[in-house]
Amino acid sequence: MPSRAFSDAYFRLLQRFIPPEIAQHREAANCARMFLISHTVGPILGNSVPLALYLLDPTPGWDLLALGAAINAFWIFPFLLKAGISYTRLVSASVLNLNFSILLSLYYNGGVSSPTTPWILIIPILSLFYIGGDPKVRMRLLLISAGCFAVFFALYLIGQPPRNDLPEYAQHGLGIVSTLAALCYVAMMAIYYGRIFDASRELEAEVRRRRGVSEELRGAVIAIEAATAARSEFLARMSHELRTPLNAVIGYGQILKEDAIEERDAMMEKDVDKILDAGQYLLRLINMILDLSKIEAGRMSFDSRPLAIEAVLAAVAQRHGERAREMATRLSVSCATDLGPLVGDEQRVTQILDAVIENAVTHTRGGTVTVEARPATDAAMFQIAVRDTGAGIPPAVLSTLFETFSVDRDAAEGRYGGTGLNLTLVHRLCKAMGGSIEATSTVGEGSMFTITLPRGQTHAAGSTTRPQRELALAA
Repeated sequence: MPSRAFSDAYFRLLQRFIPPEIAQHREAANCARMFLISHTVGPILGNSVPLALYLLDPTPGWDLLALGAAINAFWIFPFLLKAGISYTRLVSASVLNLNFSILLSLYYNGGVSSPTTPWILIIPILSLFYIGGDPKVRMRLLLISAGCFAVFFALYLIGQPPRNDLPEYAQHGLGIVSTLAALCYVAMMAIYYGRIFDASRELEAEVRRRRGVSEELRGAVIAIEAATAARSEFLARMSHELRTPLNAVIGYGQILKEDAIEERDAMMEKDVDKILDAGQYLLRLINMILDLSKIEAGRMSFDSRPLAIEAVLAAVAQRHGERAREMATRLSVSCATDLGPLVGDEQRVTQILDAVIENAVTHTRGGTVTVEARPATDAAMFQIAVRDTGAGIPPAVLSTLFETFSVDRDAAEGRYGGTGLNLTLVHRLCKAMGGSIEATSTVGEGSMFTITLPRGQTHAAGSTTRPQRELALAA
């Protein structure tokens, strides 16, 4: 609708005159918007009085010129507000100018019996609209109005105004014009105030609705947390229950393998190896599920002791050396000499390195896997970087690499389809230990996993070089 479009354009124009510090407060912005409406539309309606006097008064005087100037001065106030003049000062000046305009019209057009008397009602209405609930400004405006009325009555009683020679029909005409203009003015402000009131009610209703939704979400979060805790508890208990018979299966499998070796039954030994391989993998999955459950439930504990990172790296390299030789891959491990003393849980650090290095070796055929322990940028941390020259990780997989149950990324996938738990557990362990793990990769060139862990002790200052010595080498 054209009227709706005009209204929206008008309010967008008014918004440009409201300073940012006022616009960010809803009540203050509404008062400022009311102030701007009255100072843009008000002078149009107010000019009907001097225009009627000019047309009806046979001898218009200087008072008519002063009245017109005072009314048109209201158009300056929006620009003063935009220029950064204090809003309360502008309100005070506006009310003072309003009192002057109305009382000047009364003084020269019959006093209290003047046809322009209805405009007196505008003064308290606008005063309330401009200031909202500020008691200090309200008192100031009341004092301004009271002072203006006192001066008016003093002048009216002491010095009689000049006799107005308006004909009787002209006075009636001026009264009609003045009353209609005042009614339009009051109606316009009331309509806008009603619009603000309706908007406030809608806003309050929306706030209540969102508060209700927030309460529902809070209840849902509590329920989810309870369900997560129950799930973690269930997984932890079931993992213990599953490990007991599984250990028995593995134990009896080892006995059967010994018997097969003694009897030199190669086919039986091969079948038992498959049973043991599957049992070990299943035990590994159960242990990962148990560890994830402990971390989610906040029950994971770490045994912090002096950490011999060189020995840990050497042991991991030896453990994965045979697999590297099967893949025709060179596995090298090195450690910076300026790491200083480290403190950590050796078992968990070994678990993290086992998972990452196994993943690198399994996906690198005929290449190299390099493991390097080094100081981190943060003196309170150290890093272990695992680089490989394998096939690399596609960007779509890299973005979800450490998420639970994402397949096609784990070392176990080659044999059993993969669950995605291995790297997920590594990520959770690093985070639980106060560190992190990051992965970068280029398809066709290789990948690098950077494990950052707390050293448990501040690194000695002044160390700038990082010589390395080779710890293990498997070809």
